[in-house]
Amino acid sequence: MVITASKRETKLLKTPLAVTALTQESLDKQGIQDIRGMATSVPNLQMGSNGDSSTAISMRGVTSTDTTEVAEAAVSIHQDGFYSPRPQGALALMYDVERVEVLRGPQGTLFGMNSPGGVINVIPAKPKFSTYFGHVDAGLGSYNGREVRAMYNFGFSDTFAVRATYTASKHDGYGTQVQDFTDIASPANGIEKDGIPDVDQRYNKPVAAKDWYNNDNEWAGRLIARWRPNDRFEMTATVSRFADNGAGDSDYQDCKSAEGTPAACDHELRYLKINVPGYVRMTLDDYQLKTAYNINDSMVLEYRVGFEDERRHQLHDDDGGFYPPAEWSSIGAPQTAEQAATLSYPVSDNSSDTQGSNYRSVTHEIQLKSNGDHRLNYVLGAFYLYEHKQILYSQDFIENKSYDAESGSLIDGLPYGVVYDQRDRTTESKAVFGQFDYKMTDTLTLTVGGRYSWDKKGDHNGYEYGDWTPSDAWYNGLYEPTSVRAHQSSDLTQNMGRNAPLGSAANPLVYITDSDKNWNVGTYRLGLEYNPSPNHMFYGSIATGYKMGGMYEAADFCNNGCVKILEYGPEHVTNYETGYKGKLFHNKLQLSATLFLSDYHDMQNTGDKVIGINTNPNSPAEGRAVTAWTTDNLPLARIEGLELEFDSKPWDNGELGGYVSWLHTEVIRGTLIDEYACAGRVIFGQTQCGAPDEQISLKGNQLPFAPEYSLTVHYQHTLHLGNGYTVQPYVLMHWQSKMWLDVQNYDGAHLAQLQDAYTKFDGNIRITPSNDTFYVEIYGENLTNIATKNFQSAGLGELLASYDAPRTLGVRLGFDF
Repeated sequence: MVITASKRETKLLKTPLAVTALTQESLDKQGIQDIRGMATSVPNLQMGSNGDSSTAISMRGVTSTDTTEVAEAAVSIHQDGFYSPRPQGALALMYDVERVEVLRGPQGTLFGMNSPGGVINVIPAKPKFSTYFGHVDAGLGSYNGREVRAMYNFGFSDTFAVRATYTASKHDGYGTQVQDFTDIASPANGIEKDGIPDVDQRYNKPVAAKDWYNNDNEWAGRLIARWRPNDRFEMTATVSRFADNGAGDSDYQDCKSAEGTPAACDHELRYLKINVPGYVRMTLDDYQLKTAYNINDSMVLEYRVGFEDERRHQLHDDDGGFYPPAEWSSIGAPQTAEQAATLSYPVSDNSSDTQGSNYRSVTHEIQLKSNGDHRLNYVLGAFYLYEHKQILYSQDFIENKSYDAESGSLIDGLPYGVVYDQRDRTTESKAVFGQFDYKMTDTLTLTVGGRYSWDKKGDHNGYEYGDWTPSDAWYNGLYEPTSVRAHQSSDLTQNMGRNAPLGSAANPLVYITDSDKNWNVGTYRLGLEYNPSPNHMFYGSIATGYKMGGMYEAADFCNNGCVKILEYGPEHVTNYETGYKGKLFHNKLQLSATLFLSDYHDMQNTGDKVIGINTNPNSPAEGRAVTAWTTDNLPLARIEGLELEFDSKPWDNGELGGYVSWLHTEVIRGTLIDEYACAGRVIFGQTQCGAPDEQISLKGNQLPFAPEYSLTVHYQHTLHLGNGYTVQPYVLMHWQSKMWLDVQNYDGAHLAQLQDAYTKFDGNIRITPSNDTFYVEIYGENLTNIATKNFQSAGLGELLASYDAPRTLGVRLGFDF
């Protein structure tokens, strides 16, 4: 297989990098339709999803769980070599591709910033000249699943061709979703159930299963035009659109962890009680132009320009209907130790609204590179990126513990809300790079490469409205609480909270942010490649990478007017790697082996972090920690591992492949303030959180999303029937050991931050005639219906988690024409 991982065409087995390359045939075998589906196909690759229609990608334990406009992915996404800065680009459906290349380890020299973990490059199939052909697939599956994929190649002449691709996928939401009409009672406070819901009903409406959370309603189209007027010049223009019209993702309660506690589930795992139905309208448009001019037989000049435009509107129910048990919550002053620990109101009623976002980026890249295989091969280039980001994002927290025993306040459950009006966030990157491969002898090649980047981030005229302290100002003067229960749903109107005008009593202007950050960074690659024979190659390399830092909005570090901008620094990695690639046993076995060690300095870690101590005397949480969703830097972490990939033909008509990997991750230096599940730990009698300014050591902890061992084995057998038909059964087994979901590695009962070891099976049976003009396939994914988590957070005594898909069964048909 020929790949472009080094930005030149090289054979996979002659490329001195840890690369997994998947063809469309490989993707079809495994039922992979987007990047999320590749988690079991690539060593040390993990995928997670969250509520903002994006994917968190982790490779070799290197990840970024911040998928907002603030940060960038740690594993960069490229489409035909064009950098895609937003992680939502990972959702684009993969169909009609030539191959997908997954490069593991830092790629700081050729691919630049924000690729310390690796690169995923999706390369679409090129239009073919002077021929007309097409293909269409359709399928039906579980949860009312429907899919269609179509491609047609227009080979108008021997110099001009166009290829058109369309794909769409739909399925209902998983599990069960019901409407939330929670009506609370507190006899001690004179509150009886009266048939009026206490949770917000302004958005509540019945929705069909096709519009439940965790559904699928996506489509994508791509048009590629290719023009080659002569042997020296070629131009390719691509226009594509990806659209998500679904409901978005939502977490479920981890029922297994809650067993034996007051928070135990009285419902199935995949269950939601919703008063804000999900709504997503997201589009991602890409426009790409690539030109290549062969200056002579050994030198090519290539220029690329790309423009990406992402727009999104999304409404999301943030609590999912998961409330603390009655004995852990209270109206009025807390009466028990559990109620005092949680400081929780009986219901949570939180929602968010991305009222509009627009992320636009333009990239330019010019490359001068050698063509063919010479004694000296090289790539020289320059790169430029500019991204402009706008978002109007708001959150309402409508039911909150607000009773103040010292002041004698009788109002409890007051709301608050915030609105972020980010008008001018920018990212700019300039870089020059070069890499040289010099054959010192016929068998020994030296690689020297380097890149220097000038990067800048800006946040100008960023307005933050609202108040993080529960207050009757949220009602915007349209309602005044008069009893211990602040309100019921019938008291709420559309002009309250985040829907009130900016600058009003409900949304006062509290902060304006204006900040710029700059980084000038050099990265490099040094390598040796030894080819003792055509079928064997050994290599070693030292490579560095980096990921830029950034800034969030301003935050009140003490909930009492201590305002500072939340900032974090860049991360840097040095990776030492040695490997082997070859063909063995008369070419029946193709084997790749990689041994690596990475030292990470200032590794970025995102989550709910303690930023200060609450000194507000009007807050029931005075003296407790103030937290914010932000990123900090771990001073030093180390990652080492071994990856073995193999493809073989052990006997006639049989194909056996897969990988085995060992991954050891460790924090060498790093601390945090322990604020994880403090209330739950008090309730369950576990080690309590320390003071809100007390640092605990993370030394020796493992990085999240990095199971120590993982294994995938897949086998396909071809049976030739007497009537000319072919039957191909295929089975895939994936196993991985325990995986931490947070760097704190907390393992207390009912609150553990981990996904246990598991095994999954996928399979299909495909039938084709002798002329291969059509196929029929029956498939099953996650056949044993294992529930596995890819992300989680702690509620009040229970865990909420993002789960991978349950068992799905279906049938597909495909036709060539």
